[in-house]
Amino acid sequence: MWHPAFVEIHLDKLHHNLRQIRQRLGPAVPIAVVKDDAYGHGLLPVARALQEAGVRHFAVVRLHEAVALRQAGIAGTIVLLGAVLPDALPHCVQHHIEVTVSSPALAEAVCAAVKRYGPLRVHVKVDTGMGRLGLWPEEAPAIIRRLAQTPGVTLAGLCTHLATADRPDDPFLQEQLERFDQLCRQVGDAFETFHVASSSALFTLPRSYWNSHRQRARIGAALYGYLSRAEQARQAGLQPVMRFVAHIVQIRTVPPGTTISYGRTWTAPGWRRIAVVGAGYGDGIPRRLSNRGQVGLQGRRFPIVGTVCMDMTMIDLGDPESAPDVQEGTPVVFFGDGGPSIMEVARWAETVPYELSCMAAQRVPRHYLAHSRAASFSSAENL
Repeated sequence: MWHPAFVEIHLDKLHHNLRQIRQRLGPAVPIAVVKDDAYGHGLLPVARALQEAGVRHFAVVRLHEAVALRQAGIAGTIVLLGAVLPDALPHCVQHHIEVTVSSPALAEAVCAAVKRYGPLRVHVKVDTGMGRLGLWPEEAPAIIRRLAQTPGVTLAGLCTHLATADRPDDPFLQEQLERFDQLCRQVGDAFETFHVASSSALFTLPRSYWNSHRQRARIGAALYGYLSRAEQARQAGLQPVMRFVAHIVQIRTVPPGTTISYGRTWTAPGWRRIAVVGAGYGDGIPRRLSNRGQVGLQGRRFPIVGTVCMDMTMIDLGDPESAPDVQEGTPVVFFGDGGPSIMEVARWAETVPYELSCMAAQRVPRHYLAHSRAASFSSAENL
């Protein structure tokens, strides 16, 4: 079925990024973070591709995604990184899903659940400075001892989350690491593994940090080819996995003074060829790109003009005499090969690249490309 917009997911680039990550980690082990539909790339196709490449540890935030992974045949460990309520614990036992304990109340709920439903593997999260989820370092030792002494509870990992992982010179980063290391010296022997790093920290912390097979790293953004800082991603040799493409659905020649789209925010300075492209904010194109973004078309860049609509975006092809020879159905690249990079678009939209990939709507089909082979799914079919 024809769609006005689609995204390509390049699995060969996913595998390339995984190789770069493994090279950086050395003996440490990656946890593939596939939350939020694998950052918009498609939960099940991405997880299957990673499993085929030897990944054995996965992480999500929502229970339904963890269950979907297990039911789809993902056989490795699956950890819920987010907060869960006690009602979720029986499902975690049933599907062998690991739980992150980030509050005293959840710790008590886990101790009760294992007596009623069966054993659970848990990760204990400590708030060393993120100001979000986690036990206070001062209260953590007593709660960890309570969990360790409860039959049926296995302490799979001790973890924290870094607030400034992309800024290696920030003193607060070292403060958080020292708080975590101090706790590890107190209670570390009770745990199988430790994990503090997300994608940015993987390339910020020194290689010497990754000198143990007990170390884990929660890798999300880097798998998909980007980090919060473009230069860091380039230095790491990462390749963006997603490419967003839409078709021209109408071409019009407009006279000087014609205004375009809602609010009449752009006025043609002369005769112009305007292409209407079949993707808008309902598909994941940020409205922030109105009158400031660009797209790729036939090897050239063309500006987005007027306000981005829910289903359409307009671009200025220039003077009719010099405008490119395009027609309805011609593809336009919003980001990816042949257009701006996702990092460029994120800068124009004043956001981070992984927000853009997560914004790609479920109504936009995903085309999975592995060299010359391709498969097409909608996001709904991924689950």
